[in-house]
Amino acid sequence: MNGISVTAQILAQSKNKSAIPLLEKAMDSSSKEVRKSAGNQLINIPEIKYIRNMINKFEPKDEIIVSLFNSHYDKILPALRMAIAGKDPYFARNAFRIVYTQRYFEILPSMLSIFLDQDKTEEETLILSEGILKLLEKFVQALDERKNRRRLHEIILPDIVSVLLRGLKNFHRNDPELFIIVFLKLYVFMTEKHNALTKLLYSPSPALHGIIHHFLIFKQEPYLFRFVVHCLDNPNPPPIVVKAFSKRLDIPFIVYFLKNLTEPVSVYLKANLEAVQPIEWLNPFRRLLEQIDEQAQAGLVVLLQHAGLSDNELQLKLFDLFHYGKGKGRLKALTALTQFSGDQIEQLIWNAGGDTDPNIQAEALTLLSKRNIPNANFRILQFTGSPHEIVRETIKKLLPNFRLSRFFEMFDQLTEDQRRSMFNVVKVLDSQIINKLSQILTIGETRDKARALLCVDYGDMVLSLEDSLCGVLTKGELPVIRMKAAELLAIGQRELSRSTLVQALHRDPDPAVRTAAKNSLEKRPPQWEYFKKPIAE
Repeated sequence: MNGISVTAQILAQSKNKSAIPLLEKAMDSSSKEVRKSAGNQLINIPEIKYIRNMINKFEPKDEIIVSLFNSHYDKILPALRMAIAGKDPYFARNAFRIVYTQRYFEILPSMLSIFLDQDKTEEETLILSEGILKLLEKFVQALDERKNRRRLHEIILPDIVSVLLRGLKNFHRNDPELFIIVFLKLYVFMTEKHNALTKLLYSPSPALHGIIHHFLIFKQEPYLFRFVVHCLDNPNPPPIVVKAFSKRLDIPFIVYFLKNLTEPVSVYLKANLEAVQPIEWLNPFRRLLEQIDEQAQAGLVVLLQHAGLSDNELQLKLFDLFHYGKGKGRLKALTALTQFSGDQIEQLIWNAGGDTDPNIQAEALTLLSKRNIPNANFRILQFTGSPHEIVRETIKKLLPNFRLSRFFEMFDQLTEDQRRSMFNVVKVLDSQIINKLSQILTIGETRDKARALLCVDYGDMVLSLEDSLCGVLTKGELPVIRMKAAELLAIGQRELSRSTLVQALHRDPDPAVRTAAKNSLEKRPPQWEYFKKPIAE
């Protein structure tokens, strides 16, 4: 390996120029080490034509050449700048491909400077403008990722701002739209350090003002939507932005704005929304609801709450949104309406308890309980058998008394009908009901076993607790306990319960238990018919 490196170094330092083609030919070798060593020497040769050849041969998937370019970054950048500024469109495009794929953002200020400061042919203008916009998009993504913060925010961004400030002097000589695009895309990342540029929005020249106004009112580009949202979420937004916000009527902008409007709303955004009067696109309201999806409708609720509407107007729009909106928007509207009181609100919540949307139903049942609306528990109990998990889980939280332990505490105070009715609610709401009853039937006190046997009967739960019932029939302390277990096992299906009944029929010391066992065996399915007949002698 060292021999290859030394050979490449000797060839590079040789005064015989015919040695250089050997290094270039070595770049086509199948050996990675040969290519790497030759490339390292070619990049270090002062003559630009050798780097030019490497630029023209660059392939993003070629690991060796990519590694060479990144490790000699300081030497490659000047060559790339020269290529992009040159008159050879093929060379310029190859250079830009490297800049773009390797994210060499340091070239962006240079490209912008060339575009704004120099006279160019139509082809050169097209190549540069396309390249700037493509690289700018990647640069914005990198700024959003917040990686390499010092390099991007403290070195490259200030360089771009300086170029834009210089470009103002020649604004009319170039494509002003490219200048505005770059300015507005990067505005959201600018700070007080860039005030010399950002103040353009507050006192722009007539030419700039006209183009910016046209962009903000008519162009449907996500970066413009983002720019408007950013300005409104800061103190003292430019008047031109506030005006554009109130005047835009296109649905793509409205949807973007609403989907980015989440709680908590900043004090700046709240103040700016209250100051924008009227927001023209809020009417006609129902037409707006038809055009936006449920996520945007959820943002619309937030906007309505901070748009300076009167209480009456806010209630009317929230009612409309709940009745004519969709999913998340309706849910958000229901929650927002709870800030108001009155019979109309309570009736809305009561009705929403039976909504077809399980999320709204769960929220409404919660509100019924929180607001202590009369007969709230009765309304909540109506939905204990809901097919929706979110509703069932909500009811469990709202009705903590409907647990087996609490039911047993109230047991003696209830009538038979009340016990049966209440237990069937407990069965739904207590997710551990089977385990709890099984444990009581196995090791519980006699009183609790008797109650548990009644619960099995109330809830038709024999098949889920067949083994536990067999244990009670075999080891129950009191005959009445064993007798009840025998009666319940009449609908059992397992071989264990059949044999346990047979054993009780022949061996239990209490005649009432033996009779119950006999009756249960007679009620068993036809396959047990032979137990009804006397055993043949």
